[in-house]
Amino acid sequence: MATLERKAGVRISAGNNTTGIAIAIAMTAVFAASDTTVKVIGPAVPLLALLCVRYLFQMIVMGVWQARRDVYALFRTGNITLQIVRSLLLLSNTACTFAGLRYLPLPVSTSLAMLAPLISTLLAALVLKDDVPISKWAMVVLGFAGMLLVVRPGGGQFTWTVLLPISAATSFACYQVVSSHLSRIDDVNTTNFLTALFATIVLGAILWIDQTETLPALARVQPGNWLLVALMATMATAGHLLMLQALKRAPLSLLTPFAYAQLAFAALFSWLIFGQVPDAWTALGMCIIATGGIGTVLMHGRRAPKDRAPRTHASTR
Repeated sequence: MATLERKAGVRISAGNNTTGIAIAIAMTAVFAASDTTVKVIGPAVPLLALLCVRYLFQMIVMGVWQARRDVYALFRTGNITLQIVRSLLLLSNTACTFAGLRYLPLPVSTSLAMLAPLISTLLAALVLKDDVPISKWAMVVLGFAGMLLVVRPGGGQFTWTVLLPISAATSFACYQVVSSHLSRIDDVNTTNFLTALFATIVLGAILWIDQTETLPALARVQPGNWLLVALMATMATAGHLLMLQALKRAPLSLLTPFAYAQLAFAALFSWLIFGQVPDAWTALGMCIIATGGIGTVLMHGRRAPKDRAPRTHASTR
């Protein structure tokens, strides 16, 4: 909805943990602002165009960022197949997130997307056949209860559109597993660049195939909306760069729970920009989802040194 990357390949320096936390919180504000911009744009810009600009901009920035050290490292990977799979999973996550923001209130979409750590637990148990302790199952049940409070079956929020952010959370949970494997063999900057590169190639191919419908729609987009698209792409990429800076100053296990600050910023921006304030039940559901997610992350962090389980991340960008 964004991504903490979710990425374990950054070497932590002996920096200031407080600074790292402050940068991580700033990152969540930037990601929330990026999502807010997507919602402001709405259907005025085709979804395909939003995705193309988003990943093209990140590819260019991350390419320049990495090329400062070693231009050849941009394409040096130990597993090209996993890199492609990772890119497709994050692209799916972003597409579902952007689509969901067109239909759902910003806090609702953000809170449902934050179910990713809980879905990771379900995948670990049902697909990977991992031994999941009762305490983690309790967090999954808690998160599910929070989701029910947010969408409230039988209420106005409970439509097919809630499947979009839930699908985003599911694709991101799978993306986390792939990222964990890649973090052991590839540089995190290379991985970020390749993710954006492959996503841009896929989107470019789709744009070429669908050009008869997409290009006329692009011609009707107003200049002001293109500025908003550029702003969205800039903030999304800035969020990734802030994430890398935070990880250089503090350990991932310390930073990840602060990713849930994005819920607070989403509620704030929703109030400031759209005049929409979550009702009491939605706010309670958001808090319960955050509690379940943070609890999952903290319990996972305690077990990781023992069994070397893959890292769990919360940010969904």
